[in-house]
Amino acid sequence: MKYKVTASYTITCVAEVEADTADDAHLQAKTMDGENYEQKELSNWTVQSIELLPENFTEEQQAFINSYLRNVADAPRDVVQAFMLAQDDDDFYKEYCGEYYTGLADARGVWADARKYFKDGKA
Repeated sequence: MKYKVTASYTITCVAEVEADTADDAHLQAKTMDGENYEQKELSNWTVQSIELLPENFTEEQQAFINSYLRNVADAPRDVVQAFMLAQDDDDFYKEYCGEYYTGLADARGVWADARKYFKDGKA
């Protein structure tokens, strides 16, 4: 599986300024160029989001995911994606999808029925 991971971190920078008061120092610091600061440390590494990339899904699965999100949009994208990768009898995904599982299963049933109907030439 391929994932897109979005992360960030805090860069702590330090500069010395000549000022009469802390308020004056604060004002000067806000207006200084970044090149006047010295980078001291990196910290607070935070992973903000992880999402499955579209290439993990067939074109048909992508079509279902996008159609579901445009027309029903009850479950969030990550839940719909997890559901598409699940086997029907996979208890983990039933638990992960939680309250959305029945609606997603119904939507997938409608999707499968519509595909069969179309392929049988009854459309």
